[in-house]
Amino acid sequence: MEAFDELDDAALTALCAAMTTDQRRHAATLALWRLRAPLLMLRIDPAWGLHRTMVERVFRTMLLAPGAEESRRAYTEAVAEMASTPVFTDPEEGELDTVIAEVQVTALAELEMWNVLGELSAEEVERIIRHPREVSGWLDIGTRDSLWDHPAHLAHEQYLATAAGPGRSADFGYHSTCNLAAEAACHDIVLALPPAAGLLDTAAGREALALCEAFSAELVSTLSWQHNLGH
Repeated sequence: MEAFDELDDAALTALCAAMTTDQRRHAATLALWRLRAPLLMLRIDPAWGLHRTMVERVFRTMLLAPGAEESRRAYTEAVAEMASTPVFTDPEEGELDTVIAEVQVTALAELEMWNVLGELSAEEVERIIRHPREVSGWLDIGTRDSLWDHPAHLAHEQYLATAAGPGRSADFGYHSTCNLAAEAACHDIVLALPPAAGLLDTAAGREALALCEAFSAELVSTLSWQHNLGH
């Protein structure tokens, strides 16, 4: 998957470096939440041996209080169950055959590598935040290069015509612009959360999760469309 032109790298690096441990965990959780729906709403290759309930369990335990022993055990067990499936233990070599599978594997690999209960470094959080940017840019390229208009292209064009904030000066596409808007809003929310507050503990945290879920659903729509066109 090719990355697209980034925004100010120094700004994201500085932001991640300035975050507390809890803020980094929240920012990374929200970035992964923006890749969640393709794993839960789209078909998973049966050969992977991975049921969507396993993935849902991992995401659900990511929101538990990391300091509690019960939370630690639930998260560890959920990740171990997911990682015991063939997609992790016996991955196929070579390129994946669909755009859906490529996006799913990108998210799964990060879920396996990342221990939500541990202390995330600034570099790890920055890497995670870049994944939705890369997926968004990739889908924008596929949409732009398609011989067919996206079914919602008029709504997308209207959104881009009125959108403000990061990404517009760089002339990013619809998905990149939407992701950057969600990313910026989530960062503002994360930085304003009370110390030690979980994402589910405040209305603002729940709003951030809802923003990411809405964006993730947009990915599902475009992935399905591109897949049906044979991309």
